[in-house]
Amino acid sequence: MDQLFEKAPVRKVYMQLALPVVMGMLASMVYNLADTFFVAKTRNANLVAGISLGAPLFSFLLAVGDIFGLGGSAVISQMLGRQDKKAAASLASYCFYASIVVSLVLTALMLGFKRPILHLLGTTPATYQYAAGFYNMLIGGAVFIVVSLVPGNIIRTEGLAKQSMIATILGTVLTIILDPIFLFVCHWGATGVGLANVIGYVLNTSLLVYFMQKRAKVLTLAWSQAHATRQTLLATISIGIPASLTNFMASFGTMLLNNYLARYGRMPSQRWVSPTRSTWL
Repeated sequence: MDQLFEKAPVRKVYMQLALPVVMGMLASMVYNLADTFFVAKTRNANLVAGISLGAPLFSFLLAVGDIFGLGGSAVISQMLGRQDKKAAASLASYCFYASIVVSLVLTALMLGFKRPILHLLGTTPATYQYAAGFYNMLIGGAVFIVVSLVPGNIIRTEGLAKQSMIATILGTVLTIILDPIFLFVCHWGATGVGLANVIGYVLNTSLLVYFMQKRAKVLTLAWSQAHATRQTLLATISIGIPASLTNFMASFGTMLLNNYLARYGRMPSQRWVSPTRSTWL
């Protein structure tokens, strides 16, 4: 890590860290195209609409993960710059376990208030069962979606951008493989699409945890080292919340649009775009 950030040429470091991020984004774009194709091939407008209504929910989960992922990685980068490696390791572990706790609380709340939340998302009697199936899967696997944003961002502070990219691409490939199987072989509809996404995130998060444990030299996920001072936690949140506003506002704006357009027909919008994997970055 010291060799990369202290001695290597800036251009080399930039390309070594930036290219994996770009490749991860391209993988997400490819998945969106594939998912749109597979779901549209069902020729079930209510199914398409039900999955589309999950877009705000997915963006919301990504935004929650960004609070600890982007906020934590920014503060950890500052600590590593000051050579305060012990504090950086403690904050990395704290952000990981804090994201697990927050995602579990969200899971309980969102399952308990499923019906009113689905109505807020813009469901109609025709789309409710499809939206509910997709909703149940995403919320049931919310911990993997939220938590993936934490090690995925944090390991880049040690220069492990390539490992983050590998986890993203493999999770995406697995989801692309499972999507048509669950749709056309198992006939699980929106529930199958949601399950495929969750399984992809399980693989993604598992690989990121593995890389954190095996490849990271400074950062750790050890429970015994999880600690954050009040000042550090406030700094993480003060950076993480503004950084997550893009996904929060995307969630809110799409929800309003779907509610407004629901009265005009079964489709929540005239142009459907896959709500899944809009970003892992």
